[in-house]
Amino acid sequence: MVFKVKTGTLLLAILLVCTLFVQAASSKEILTTTDEPSELEQGLIDALNSNTKENSTDDIIADYFKDNEVTTSNLKKNSKLTEKTEYRTYPLKDESYITFTDEDIFFITGSTEDTGSTEEANNDIVVKSGTSSTPTLTGSKAVYATISGAKLYTMYVEGSFTYDGTTVDAHYDNSWYVREPLATVTWNVENWEEGSYEHSSGTQSDIYGRGNFEWGIYIDGYGVTLQEYYNNLYLACDEDGAYWLVWQQT
Repeated sequence: MVFKVKTGTLLLAILLVCTLFVQAASSKEILTTTDEPSELEQGLIDALNSNTKENSTDDIIADYFKDNEVTTSNLKKNSKLTEKTEYRTYPLKDESYITFTDEDIFFITGSTEDTGSTEEANNDIVVKSGTSSTPTLTGSKAVYATISGAKLYTMYVEGSFTYDGTTVDAHYDNSWYVREPLATVTWNVENWEEGSYEHSSGTQSDIYGRGNFEWGIYIDGYGVTLQEYYNNLYLACDEDGAYWLVWQQT
């Protein structure tokens, strides 16, 4: 049983600022910002973009935060009293995107192609004449703690699409999330849903994973919830085979 702490309590007022933010990042319309990143944020962007040793993103982030002390003075905070969390998205050289918020997390989103999967997918899926198939696509959203750079959890969505210039169909493979070992006591997930969705227009299909992500103190799924938000990640594709990754958080 999870006991919900009301937002009006003193504990919640001290620990959290209620948040609401929605972002849609896609190859069609990437909502990047023109705001200048803070010195700490720019340093992290530079470290990720100058990865000449092919180190993992997690290792680069961990090393950066180990070498750079994080204080309240070098975090970019929202100076306005608002219910909407500020977020700033910047492109990275590997075609992923990093998003900073004025709260206690930042995250990296991106998608990859399994270029060897198209022929295999065409063998597994009945493809009509004049219809093409995308490779198997995997979209991800990796969430990190702003104060330490520690990874908290990652969401994944995976599948492919067939399209013919008029309509598109989604072929869902899998959607899942992975909580880091140290984050299992602070993050809980409820009402997880996964699958595909065909828009009524026939010109867009989605492959999604979504659920309520709760922050608090948990042992084996039981505990106290201090903050909760709805997290939705999906791959979308149109009738011409253009695909993009979208994240939403409310």
